[in-house]
Order: sequence, then C-alpha cells, then structure tokens
Amino acid sequence: MQCPSCGTWYADTQAFCLSCGDILAKGNTPAKIGHYRLIKPIGQGGMGMVFHAHDEELERDVALKVLHQHLIDDPKQLERFRREARMHGQLNHDNIIKLLDSHEQNESIALIMELVEGCTLKEFTKYRGALSLGEIITLSQSILSGLQMAHKQNVTHRDMKLSNVFLEDSGATKLMDFGLAKTQQREDDITAVGTAVGSYYYMAPEQIVGSTIDARTDLYAFGIILYRLATGKLPFISTGGGEFEIMEKQVRHKPTPPESINSEVSDELSAVIMNLLEKDPESRPKDCEATLEMINSLGDPAPLSLDTSKDLPQVSSFSELHDQLQGNTTDKSSVEPKSSDKPQQEEASHTLLWAFKASPEAPEEPPLDLRSPPPINIEVLKRLRGAINDIPPLPEIWHRIQAILNAPDASPADLAREVEQDPLITAHVLKICNSAAYAMPGSKPVTSAALALTRLGMDTAHDLILQMVVPDFSDKHESNDEVRQIWFHGQAISLVARTLAEYSQIIEGRSASLFGMLHDIGKMVILHIEDEEKQELLRTAIAAGSPPLQAEWEILGYTHIDAGMMLALHWRLPRTIHRFIYYHHHPEWHAPDTWPSDVQAVIMLVQTSHLVLEAICEEDEHLGIWSSGKRTHIPETESFLHKPLQLPLTSAGVYSQLSQDIFHLKLNFPDLFPVEESS
Repeated sequence: MQCPSCGTWYADTQAFCLSCGDILAKGNTPAKIGHYRLIKPIGQGGMGMVFHAHDEELERDVALKVLHQHLIDDPKQLERFRREARMHGQLNHDNIIKLLDSHEQNESIALIMELVEGCTLKEFTKYRGALSLGEIITLSQSILSGLQMAHKQNVTHRDMKLSNVFLEDSGATKLMDFGLAKTQQREDDITAVGTAVGSYYYMAPEQIVGSTIDARTDLYAFGIILYRLATGKLPFISTGGGEFEIMEKQVRHKPTPPESINSEVSDELSAVIMNLLEKDPESRPKDCEATLEMINSLGDPAPLSLDTSKDLPQVSSFSELHDQLQGNTTDKSSVEPKSSDKPQQEEASHTLLWAFKASPEAPEEPPLDLRSPPPINIEVLKRLRGAINDIPPLPEIWHRIQAILNAPDASPADLAREVEQDPLITAHVLKICNSAAYAMPGSKPVTSAALALTRLGMDTAHDLILQMVVPDFSDKHESNDEVRQIWFHGQAISLVARTLAEYSQIIEGRSASLFGMLHDIGKMVILHIEDEEKQELLRTAIAAGSPPLQAEWEILGYTHIDAGMMLALHWRLPRTIHRFIYYHHHPEWHAPDTWPSDVQAVIMLVQTSHLVLEAICEEDEHLGIWSSGKRTHIPETESFLHKPLQLPLTSAGVYSQLSQDIFHLKLNFPDLFPVEESS
C-alpha cells in the first residue's frame, strides 16, 4: 500500500509510514500493532514513534512508543529499549509518566504508557516566556519530587530538559522519556564508560568529557531548566559554531547571572541556579532533597497561569495551548502546496525551493537507464576488479572509529581515546580545530583532542578522519587537484545533508553525513585507473553538456556508480553504503515509484543537497572533471521536500547559513579556493 501523505510504498502488513509517521490503513481495516489500534501519531524521538492508540483487550486509550524499524536489528538499541522498560517500570510516582506494559511481537516492539492530555514545559515556556517565582517553585517541587524518587531507585535520567517535563490538564507535572536513563548498577547499563548522552543544551560538563555521572548530573540539567524558567532564555547558545560551541561553553564558560537578564529574578533564586550550574559536581547540591530545601526557602508556590503578554490567542488549557502551538509553529513551507485559482507569486530567490526549481528539469528519456543498466564488458570488468583489488584496504583504525561513531551515544571523549592512538591523526584534528574555519576569534588554541573533537563535532571529525585515512592510491601527480575536488565535494554534500537531516528528522545526521561523504568514491577509482587521455575526454564531454554518467559509460565502459559499489565492497563499508551508491542518482532521471521505499528519503535528501550546493557554488571556477556537470530534477519529486523531508523550503535564513557553512569549508581547501588578499 502507499502512504497517503508522502507516497512511500509499503507491504500491506505495515502499520505506519517509516518516513512521515502517518498511519497506514488498508481499506476499512484499522492499522494495529498487536491488540493496539493506532489512532494518530503524537510524537517522534530518536528511539521511536509515539502513537495515540486504543487497547482493544482492556478497552482503554494509551500512548504507544514503537521502536524505530531500523533499530530493531541493532542488538544494542534493542537492549536499550528493553532496559528503558525495566527501569521505567520500577518508577511508580505521581510525577512520573506511568509505564503500563511492553509489547514484542513479530517485528514490532513497543512500550505502552498512560495517555496524558496537556503540553510539554517547553511549549508552556514558549507561550509564557519567563515565569513568576511562585510558578517556578510549583514546577520545581513537582520535578524534584519525581527526580528524587528515580534517584532513590539508583536511576539517573541523563536527559532532563523542558520537552521531557509534561504539564497535564489536571494540574499534575510529570517526567517522561527515560530512554537514556542508567542505573548505578553497571550490569544494567549498556552505555560504555566515558560515553556522553543527552541534549547538549542541558548537558553537564562531566557528560561532555565522558566522566562519571550521578544524580548531580541531573541537577545540573535541572539548573538549566530553572535558568530558562526564570529568564526566558537558555544560559548557553550558539553564535555560529553550532551545538559543539554550546558543549564547549558548558565545559569552560560561566553563565551570565540570571538577574542580569531578568531584573525580577531575586538574588536568592539566582544563587540557587548558579549553584546548580557549577562545573564541578562536588560544588553542586548533593541531591534533590537538598535542592528542594533551597527552593522551598525562596517563597510560596503559585498555580501556573495561562495568561500571556505575547501576541498569541488566549487559551484555557494546556491541551489547547499544545494544539495552538502545533498550528502556529508548523513551517508552512513543509505543507504540500495545493492547487489554486490564484495567480502564483514569483518564487523568492536564495531558498531551498528556489535552488530546486532553478536546476534543469530532467529530460523525458533518461540518457542512461539506471533501473536496468547495460552490462559491463567482461574485459572492462576484469580490468576494473583487478585495479580495485590493488587498492590498499582502509586501515583498522577507521573501522574502530566507525564502530564508535555508529554508537548513538558516542562522545568526543570516546573518539578522542581512539584518535590519540595515532599521532598523525591527532595533529591533523588539532590543526583543523585551530584553523580559521573553526576557531572563534581571539580564542586560545585547543591542545586537547577531546575538546578539539567537541569543537569540530563528531560528524565533521568523521569526515576529516576519513579523508586522512583513505589510502593515497593515486600515483598520478596531476590528479591531486582532482582528488581534492572530490574530497571538497564529498565534505560539502555531507555538510548540507547533515544540516537538512536535522529538519527532516527521518534520517540521522551521522548517516546523512556518511552517505554524503562516500557517494562519489567511485570517481577516485576512475582517477586511479584511467590515463590522462581518457580523463581529458571525460572532462571535455561533461563540460560540453553531456550528463556525467552518460559520458563515463560512453568513454570508459562503466560509471562511477559501478566503481563505487566495488570499492565499497573492497573497503568493507556497510551494506547500506552499497545500496545508497547504487540508487543515489535515481532522483535526477527516474520517477519516485521506481525508488525502493527504504532509500527514498535519503536519496532525495542527498539529491536536494546537490542542487543547493550547485546553486551556492554557481559562480565558482570549475576546475575538476565533474565540476561542470549539472544535476537535473523531476518536478514531481518536489512533494518529497514537503513530506516526508519537511524541509524549510522558503527560509532565506537556512540557505544563507548553508552558504556561510560552505564558505568556511572552503577555507580548508585554499589550493582550490584561494583567499583574495586585500590591498
């Protein structure tokens, strides 16, 4: 059957769309998981989708948290999900969402929780802004009460944040999402020692550097929550360096005192908040009881008010507030356009949608049918295989680093310990970290590998390390610039795809980064195998307007897709990389109904990344063999940009930020993009 919202095709047994989360019903037969009938999706997180469902055996409505399909085959993630059920099940408290049951059947795994009506604390603060002292005391008492009970059961939440605190219409405040929680008994914790997990806006210094964590780690995050409730702002925000700038500030910087931001914050409340935000856990309150004692000394609690000074309609309940904000905050560019009799306005320039529509439309007949590619001549195939077998394999350190990066709870500290085993990689990481592309003006040079990786970010570090460890299998000196062009292109697509993945939330940023980085490795093989004459013929054909894949086939007898898949096998890259390489050019020539459902979203994400990069680099001088080649698009694939990708298509700000990111990336390639010196 086909998803009515995004068009992805599935087997008739699938209950919900893996791309957009919509429920799939076949005719009048309702979608079910076990004896739970799905009613509507109500949320999505890193571990799974959450649905409003009806328990047909006990005749009650529940919240059903279903583990993402791609995580079911991962033993570590499967155990994490089961561990959440074990730990959450022992937490029976009025200020903690109740876990009712768990479900495992066939290929579906779910947690069944009580269904609550209301909104998150994040939504409430977005509506209200800074709160009064009495309201802060009320919320603190409930949060600390639930957290205290968890800590007494030796459970550390590790992901305390505004969106994990729920305000019920009944007036109750409840903690939720114990998916990252750990116990103090190591045998029940599958997170490696030295691993950082959590949300970086709320992450304690000891989480970031991979040190031991305990109840005081949750109290640091609670201090961030209090800061936001008192001032309407978070203590640490990015000024252009992204999430890892924030993490560096968590480790090194002291927050601005709350009373300096909001004059109505009392010195006593400010002192409590600053005490909770001490960098050293030993300097923070020892437990929730001590913190609650300080909170109670500040004054009397007061009920939460739904009155707001903001220009928003008045609401009468938390549920109404949730519904209103859902409507007000939905990016209108992510809603699929409907036909209208009104004359269409001219598209705004320098947006994602503009870049998509500015690219050439695909020809009616594809220059090369990628659905049924012609067979490679046997002699050409033997030559290709022989040349690839002569290419050195990836070093073992790459596979060890990849194993760390594949772990969703990996930290810079974990990666640093592996990187420091190789002095050359360490020196390279420190050099890039302290370069103009990443160092803040006036900042001190970073000498710690862990802090360097924190500043760069795990995904950027991944790209840099991959570039360094890949064997230099080209012995042609003339190819150096061509190789650098391919590496720049790979890093640029990786950067754009990773950024766009943060908006779509249907593919992990690290997966998008890896696909972007490796999609063109077959071109490295072409540079290695083919002589200068063949390379020049290829350059001339592409510059004259021939589609690169067609030119490769006609001149070489194979394409970089063929070479890339064979090299991926030789380098023992994940099978998902092989499959992605095979299909990643489909969106420029072939209709979506020919794309496999499991790769539809990611190949369209990378396709969009190409179109955006080409628009951003339109005025660059084209030096490489493939640089002048232009990707085409199929107009009907625009629907994918709206749903399931849900990209901010009309945001000039997003396009501008991507342009700035590409500019900074070019600073790492001065040989390709010389910086003009001012006179």
